[in-house]
Amino acid sequence: MHESTTPHFGFVLEYVPDISTAKAFYTDILGLKVVRESAGFVQFADANGVGWAIASDASLSGEGRPETYWIVEDIAALALALTGKATISQPLEAHPFGRVLGIADPAGETQYLVEFAQERPSKAVG
Repeated sequence: MHESTTPHFGFVLEYVPDISTAKAFYTDILGLKVVRESAGFVQFADANGVGWAIASDASLSGEGRPETYWIVEDIAALALALTGKATISQPLEAHPFGRVLGIADPAGETQYLVEFAQERPSKAVG
């Protein structure tokens, strides 16, 4: 795989009913640092830079279960490279934050591949 199509771990996204309460839990109790934020989304990092995120909108799967995101620079090229190699569980879609493609892992769970938009609704903090 070319560097622009090699995914790297981004974060796990948990859907929560109350973003403020969840944000306080992850910062005050678990000590995570906020790295990006918008009205319905907060992205954190721990001391090692490992990502976690929360959102209060609808999940991509429609099930509200946690979602794992892998970041890629060129999702169109990756989608082409995955043709015949991976099971597409969610077709490539554009969202305000970027373009997302879902692929099924061997256990049938969707792994989300994302190419972030240049301008995203969430803003960097710090």
